[in-house]
Amino acid sequence: MTTPATPTFEDRYFEDYTIGETGTGGTRVIDAADISLFAHLTGDHHPAHTDSGYATPKFGSVIAHGVLTFGVVVGLTVEYNGRAVAYGYDRIRFPRPVVPGDTVRATSEVVDLADHRTPAIGLVTKQYTAVNQHGDTVLVCKHVLAVDRRTQRKEPNL
Repeated sequence: MTTPATPTFEDRYFEDYTIGETGTGGTRVIDAADISLFAHLTGDHHPAHTDSGYATPKFGSVIAHGVLTFGVVVGLTVEYNGRAVAYGYDRIRFPRPVVPGDTVRATSEVVDLADHRTPAIGLVTKQYTAVNQHGDTVLVCKHVLAVDRRTQRKEPNL
């Protein structure tokens, strides 16, 4: 079951972001059916995700695919901003596995604001952190957004 954050649709420009601002995403229970369906959709049938006999001695049960956890976290933290698009993701880490029945909760924090080679946009980097119902961190990554500037940056005279 997913409990999304209440989406707000807005136009935020690069200049509207501040380092340190935080956001709270929703929650999502990841169950065995999600893991099975993800294996089927992607073709990733590694036994850590599909064979309890293999996975249980190592992890206690089958575990969710890291990319499944990542996709859920992205969905829980999506920003509905008509001025921003995903530029990329950096340093995706899965410190602990997600097991069937875990409730994943995601938060974000703006950690960097940077110029882009195009004067009309800036780069906003948010760190996403996801924890399970026990407070264990299950994912950390950086999401880089390309965001329109309100006023085009002036190029230095060369």
